[in-house]
Amino acid sequence: MIRKIYYHIIDFKEIHPIRFWVLAFVVFVLCVLAIYFLNKLIIKSTSQSKKKDTNKGGVLGFFKNYKILIGVLIGQTVIILALVIVPLTSKKNTYFKMEEDPSISSSMYIFGIDVSHYQGTINWVEMGTSHHPIEYVFIRATMGVNGEDIRFEENWKKAKQHNYIRGAYHYYRPNENSTKQFENYADNVKLIKGDFIPILDIEKESRFGMKNLRTGVLNWLKLAEEEYGVKPMVYTGLTFYEDNLKGHIDDYPLWIAAYSGKHRVDNVDWDFHQFTEKAVVKGIRTTVDANDFNGSPEDLNKLLIN
Repeated sequence: MIRKIYYHIIDFKEIHPIRFWVLAFVVFVLCVLAIYFLNKLIIKSTSQSKKKDTNKGGVLGFFKNYKILIGVLIGQTVIILALVIVPLTSKKNTYFKMEEDPSISSSMYIFGIDVSHYQGTINWVEMGTSHHPIEYVFIRATMGVNGEDIRFEENWKKAKQHNYIRGAYHYYRPNENSTKQFENYADNVKLIKGDFIPILDIEKESRFGMKNLRTGVLNWLKLAEEEYGVKPMVYTGLTFYEDNLKGHIDDYPLWIAAYSGKHRVDNVDWDFHQFTEKAVVKGIRTTVDANDFNGSPEDLNKLLIN
């Protein structure tokens, strides 16, 4: 439980860095003020205990004497609740106000989406009524050496039940051991016939240097190929790929993220293109990443477990 809470905090920091540091600062100030005023309260209570009338003032006296402290505590609580609750509420409101745009999935490419616990509980029955021709769903499975997406088991099972081609990806934490990261993925992901090949999501540089990062990535990919008997696929952003990975992972299928809309990525031999993070899909309360496959149904089948 503590481990899951820890990784939720890490994920929140990565997705909402500004909101995270605001919350951290607020909590810090709250703790400092609480300790300061509590210390004053203890000192004052000790001195008052020497007097005969120790109960003078009662509850009303306490509120009168410490109205500033109480006001600060209430204010800080309101701020924290607002920072946490309002974004969640706004996401739901955005969903109800927005409608699907079928034009983003109307093309020569085979369309699909990718999800994680950030999408919350998905209504898979309603998703089946979407105007988008969704053929496949990529699902986040694991993160780092011991992180597990809390929605993976449910999403993995439901995707199969509703006849979507499903893929499981691992979010690579660049400062953690690559072998242990793969073991985490292998322990949680059991691929069967018709599933996508293993997928590695790499987006950030390592504090140990780029050479170390590439070594770790290639080690993860090698271990995945040995375990599942197929070459895995790599997901990464366009800039990160061009600056750090191009020429080092050419033997692996490539899923590239570039939010260029219908304008396709040039000079990159991509298999999947994540072209937006703001697609609206029935049954999903938040916006979602949308992807196109660059090939025919027969080509797509070549990226599945036989």
